[in-house]
Amino acid sequence: MVQRIGTVDRNDGWPRRASLNGYRLVFNMQGEDGNVYANIEAATVSCVLGVVYRCTPDELRIMDQYESGYERRQTTVTCENGDRIEVTTYVALIDRVTTIAMTPTDEYLQRIVNGATEQRLPETYISEILLNAHRC
Repeated sequence: MVQRIGTVDRNDGWPRRASLNGYRLVFNMQGEDGNVYANIEAATVSCVLGVVYRCTPDELRIMDQYESGYERRQTTVTCENGDRIEVTTYVALIDRVTTIAMTPTDEYLQRIVNGATEQRLPETYISEILLNAHRC
């Protein structure tokens, strides 16, 4: 995040770890470079763990430049303290979702794992990310 939008606001308990119920993390967004990237898709008995950052409209516009192939979508997440909040997520555009089984690059996957580790997501969840990435 810092590399994309600069210093991240860490006041008032932000960023917050949260879960997005009814979705799962998949690697099926076909990039223009031929690589596959992370995406979320509806899945009844799954959840995606992650981190919610507080972003200004200008910061979201900057993020849009990095998230080519995705669209913003409003979803509701549950924070660790039980608060439910509406957030902006990025979901792959339908014409960018591939049905061809592909594995993300090692470098990309390592960035995801490093971020999850830095934000102290559970080791079991990080293991699931790695398993799902190689299952593609």
